[in-house]
Amino acid sequence: MRIVFLLQVSRSVAMGGSELQTEFIMNEALNSGHDAVMISDGGNGIAASGDGRHLLLKPRSRLYAFRNIPSLITLLKRLDPDIIYQRWRIPYTGVAAWHCRRRRARMVFNAAGRSDVLKNRVPLNVFFPFRLFNERLGRYGIRHADQLVAQTKEQARFFQSRFGRESIVIPNGHPVPEPPFSKSSPPEVIWVSNIKPVKRLELFLDLAHELRDVDVRFLCIGRSPQSAYERIIEKKIRTASNVEFTGELPLDETCEKIARASLLINTSRFEGFPNTFIQAWMRETPVISMSVDPDDILMKNGIGIHSGGFERMTRDVRDLLADSERRMKMGRRAREYAVARHDIRDIGRRYLELFSRLMGETPVS
Repeated sequence: MRIVFLLQVSRSVAMGGSELQTEFIMNEALNSGHDAVMISDGGNGIAASGDGRHLLLKPRSRLYAFRNIPSLITLLKRLDPDIIYQRWRIPYTGVAAWHCRRRRARMVFNAAGRSDVLKNRVPLNVFFPFRLFNERLGRYGIRHADQLVAQTKEQARFFQSRFGRESIVIPNGHPVPEPPFSKSSPPEVIWVSNIKPVKRLELFLDLAHELRDVDVRFLCIGRSPQSAYERIIEKKIRTASNVEFTGELPLDETCEKIARASLLINTSRFEGFPNTFIQAWMRETPVISMSVDPDDILMKNGIGIHSGGFERMTRDVRDLLADSERRMKMGRRAREYAVARHDIRDIGRRYLELFSRLMGETPVS
């Protein structure tokens, strides 16, 4: 089976959750003997892979990939895939669906966040024509995909209510690390994400300020864009004596630091399903989230805390740092939960079985 994995950017350009998950699933397809190729936009200094597994569309456009659509259509015709897997709603979502409707191919669209399952309002500004075209093309892709995949039950409900379409829920997956996990002493509290306003790193820094009387280290990891927001954050970090900022780190090094941490903090305004949650759970690190709790998983399973506000989050962190036994029990439950539901080998098998069903083949074992 030939499978094309289609993204706007790859993990070499942007280390986001969509890029990471797509790479994981593609690797599972390759390990199972399928012919798998990834297509994404290129970027400065980024080259296509020598083995031909990662193909780039150039130039990487500032107009939401608008200029690369003709190149994508030509490339898809040449590759002639059986399956196109596309994650994160972009113009390429519609292009993939359009291609599959004209060829003997099937398209799977995988939601990456809440905006993917809503009909988004297009702001009226100088970019309105391009963004309206992109929004309409993305909606076309959702309406005509052969299979919709949601990360959560909430996303599946939105697919039904906003687009009138059924979907299946397949959670994110990650490789399962081997224990034991040695926690730092004094404890470390970690924040991991790309640094942008919606992630609200400033609240993590405010948390560190509120807990400066506690014997604990605060560590934040993430790629920082060049923006006015970055300058505000850098100023706050310089004045925080108990906070270390590493910048962006490779995935394996990030996971090592999560494994040593006692708590992972999430301050995002909203997210689909944070990969960092699974990375932390698998390493016996409980999660305290201010706003994000997909399908109420944290509270229902006792593997973290959904605080709901800054003051409550501050109390929750303080209380959990003071109760090592409760914290360790929560961490053990978190690993049991993650291994049972988010092992990438199981998740990858579910996707390959889905692809086979769409092609009318015998499911992959």
